[in-house]
Amino acid sequence: MALALAGCSGGAPPQETVSRGQVLDQDTGQPIVDVIVVAIYRGSVRGSGATSCNRVETAVSDENGWFELPVDPQAGPLAMEGYHRDYRHGWPVRVPICGVHDDATQCQVWQERRDDTDHVVSIVKEPTIYHGEAEAAKAAREGQDLYLKRFKGTREERLQELWRLPAANSCLASPRTSPGLEPFLQAILQEQIALGDSKDAVRVTNDRIETAREVLLRKK
Repeated sequence: MALALAGCSGGAPPQETVSRGQVLDQDTGQPIVDVIVVAIYRGSVRGSGATSCNRVETAVSDENGWFELPVDPQAGPLAMEGYHRDYRHGWPVRVPICGVHDDATQCQVWQERRDDTDHVVSIVKEPTIYHGEAEAAKAAREGQDLYLKRFKGTREERLQELWRLPAANSCLASPRTSPGLEPFLQAILQEQIALGDSKDAVRVTNDRIETAREVLLRKK
């Protein structure tokens, strides 16, 4: 009986249901607290070449920069972006690269440093060789950690950055278990108002917030 029970317990490990990531400063590597992280789960529309937004979730990074998002294979892979008043979009520092020694199955993790124009200025190749892209991506925490960069530009450049962030507005009606895009858009709206953005721009953000709120209320 003991042998039979042991044999039954040796199946595949259960599917992970949560992805735990960290928001990091691209230049210093230090964690960033209170970042609103948005995850957009995208799939492809069969036969059209277009993409669909199947799910959208949000989370807020804790005092050590950590956040959690649901894993949903049925909704497709997730793409992340984050909002913090002092930061802008950043680039991953640890990047999986395959094709080491002209062997496509051998991969490494490279650490890249960028200047203020986002050009790569130095690369450090970590010595470990990984067998396959998935293994290297896991080591680099690709698709888990989110990198942001300190914002140093003008008021006009900051407003342009804020307009880049709501690129997720096509996901306003997508399923979610969290508040969805509303807290993300609310934070953007408050900064738009503080910077004196145009009435039309503020109105558009307000309209997006109302749409997100109405969809969430209908689903309740």
